[in-house]
Amino acid sequence: MKFKRLSFLLFIALISQGLFTSAAIASNAPETKPPVIEVIFETSAGPFTLELNPEKAPKTVANFLTYVNEGFYNNTIFHRVIPGFVIQGGGLEKGLKNKQTHSPVENESRNGLKNSRGTISMARTTNPDSATSQFFINVSDNSSLDPRGKQPGYAVFGKITDGMDVIDKIVAVPTHAVDGFNDVPKQDIVILAVKQTQFAVIEFIPGEHYIVLDEPVHTRDSSKIEVVQAFSYGCPHCYSLEPLITNWREKQVSDVDFWHFPAVWNKSMALYARAFYAAQALNITEKIHLPLFTAIVVDQKRLSNQSELADFFAHYGVDKKAFDKAFHSFATESQVKQAEARARSYHLASVPEIIINGKYRIDPMRAGGRQQMFAVVDFLVDKERALLKK
Repeated sequence: MKFKRLSFLLFIALISQGLFTSAAIASNAPETKPPVIEVIFETSAGPFTLELNPEKAPKTVANFLTYVNEGFYNNTIFHRVIPGFVIQGGGLEKGLKNKQTHSPVENESRNGLKNSRGTISMARTTNPDSATSQFFINVSDNSSLDPRGKQPGYAVFGKITDGMDVIDKIVAVPTHAVDGFNDVPKQDIVILAVKQTQFAVIEFIPGEHYIVLDEPVHTRDSSKIEVVQAFSYGCPHCYSLEPLITNWREKQVSDVDFWHFPAVWNKSMALYARAFYAAQALNITEKIHLPLFTAIVVDQKRLSNQSELADFFAHYGVDKKAFDKAFHSFATESQVKQAEARARSYHLASVPEIIINGKYRIDPMRAGGRQQMFAVVDFLVDKERALLKK
């Protein structure tokens, strides 16, 4: 695999997905030193700045930045404060409510970085590879947290470069025990916002990070940049992409025309596509889209025929006769056939996939993961935006 101005952030993201071997890294890595990656925390006790170390902890940094750039840490709290030891946060909201996280990251504690004062490390359970979003900041030199012999430690991935006085202020707050949690601050210390201050320019390569369609597909509004998501209600990966899609959509401006459609290439996908278009005809798409996804993927409910789907829709106030009429309408039938034809014209290999302006197709594996798909999406949207302005 050849690099063409591939940013270090993408590089570490691809490492975290296991897409590079050590030999490939040695032969293809850029010789220039990667840019400094800084993250600023705004807290109710004041701001502090982190400098991350992707060279020593590439997978951990990629994992941490995923949460940062999703806004995951905003309005979470420091829920554990121990003088002379650590302050811990990154996973609980006020009221000690847990937030849903992504999959755990591999332990990188044997990277040579020590749990010394002012460093940041990943919190975890007794399982070394169980860290997700929670982190802690060392307020003392904690060598007991470093790896010893065959025993892994806690992975250090950065350090405080400004605002250590804020950390000391947090560690001085009174604490108590609440609902089985020890060392909880009596007054909430809230993480108001977390922002990355520097982003490297990325140039993604056709054929490596995305596919160029042999024949462009007509878009519904040539004055805008069309972004189309292909999904299926029976696809767990599509379900896990939903919050990322929602977050991405909320940041777009008026020149982006986003929509999604249910891909069809087998009977079960056709059934779910009928349900999707029936919901559109009944004007309840917003109300039923996520519950239907959850029922099929998470709850594993049996929704394998029209009658079972009608019962499900009935729980959301839809009359069964109205559902049956929409389910078998000429419009629904036509839309399902169009979805099947569209899947062929895009040459879909899987779901979820995202198509940009009828020209480019992006899948999670080629992009480097579901989170990294959106870096490629933004790159191609900007590419098409530049063409529109000419």
